[in-house]
Amino acid sequence: MKNVVGRISLWAVCLLVLFQVSCDDNDKLEAFLDNQKPSVATGLQTSELGPEGLVLQWNAADDNVAVTAYEVFQNGTLIDTNEGETTHTVTGLSPATSYEFYVVAFDAMENASDQSEAITVTTPEQTDTEKPTAPSNLESSNLTQTSVTLNWEAATDDVEVVDYEIFQDGTSIGQTNGETTLAISDLVASTNYEYYVIALDAAGNESDASNTLSITTSTDEDTAAPSQPTNLSATNITTTSLVLNWTASTDNEGVKSYEIFNGETSIGTTAETTFNVSDLEADTAYEFKVRATDNSDNISEFSDVLEVRTEATAPTQTVAEIIASRNDLSLLNATITNFDFNLDDEEAGPFTVFAPNNSAFTAFGTLPTGLALNVLIAGHVVGGNYSSSELVEEGTLTTGATTTLNISQNGSEIIINGQSTIIVKDIQATNGVIHIVDEIITN
Repeated sequence: MKNVVGRISLWAVCLLVLFQVSCDDNDKLEAFLDNQKPSVATGLQTSELGPEGLVLQWNAADDNVAVTAYEVFQNGTLIDTNEGETTHTVTGLSPATSYEFYVVAFDAMENASDQSEAITVTTPEQTDTEKPTAPSNLESSNLTQTSVTLNWEAATDDVEVVDYEIFQDGTSIGQTNGETTLAISDLVASTNYEYYVIALDAAGNESDASNTLSITTSTDEDTAAPSQPTNLSATNITTTSLVLNWTASTDNEGVKSYEIFNGETSIGTTAETTFNVSDLEADTAYEFKVRATDNSDNISEFSDVLEVRTEATAPTQTVAEIIASRNDLSLLNATITNFDFNLDDEEAGPFTVFAPNNSAFTAFGTLPTGLALNVLIAGHVVGGNYSSSELVEEGTLTTGATTTLNISQNGSEIIINGQSTIIVKDIQATNGVIHIVDEIITN
């Protein structure tokens, strides 16, 4: 056993001697045998702090041989290993966010130091340095001897446009609290003025100037009336409301407003060429007219008078409900109660129903039963909503029983299949229309 230990010791000494001889100097041998960790890196700090990045710097750690690398940690996560540099640039951060950083030193034998003292850093808010676009299409309206109104199209910004500043002959005359219009007064008659506008964002960035607008105030008192409004018309007519539209008047200085009349009564004014009229009566004729006023309160002639009739009162009952509510259709109601014709279904319509009155049922006598009765009643129902005048225009219609109805007219009477006469026309329902007939229709 002593011989074995002796031999191992001898080999170890030989290997150590060989290694020492093969090394260029004692430093390499010292590194080979190094198990001492570096000192802690100190003085960790930041510079060039921005919303999305920063630079870390620290004092070099000491080691009995040499420090060969540093690991950089962000919020406990390794983000970089360098080759001994004492600085690191951090990117990809978020504005207004806190981060914790520390550093660990390593030597050639990968002995790791204790971590440095951690520092916490909060990135600043994102700084807005981008200016808004320039306001565009600066123009004037309502020009008088002493006043004018400026209007322009809004500027845009990467964050938000918060205000506009107006310049008159190169001097600021105020801001608009974000509005894209400004009324200017206290001008001098027969005088030229130049205007431009700049946009401002919340960070105080200023846009380039808009186009420059030159205006000249009026020389004399305006006595010229605007032209007559034309092409007065009505749209969106309901039972209680409608919308009036007309072609704009012209004026030497500008039209200020329009006054709308219902008959001889003024019902409102507007600066637009459209006006909503409400609180009307159903199925009633009205006469409307419009006149224009300019900035000097000169008044135009009235437009041509427009005659309009509101829609009749809208129905509130289905076909089935109307049949059930009428005494003269009680026999029809009792008959259809046993069959599902969907006459009470809003979505299944519209239907045109030729409804035999009680006298028609009495004259007919005994009704068939079962399927035959179903077919008989279905022969009085047509898909679609046909007014009495449309029935005559159509001439023929196909019923729910696939039978054909031939429509003819004799004076004011409308006759079905040459036998049944419509005695009550055009009873409107929410899902169709009813025409009451004096005979049951057969084919």
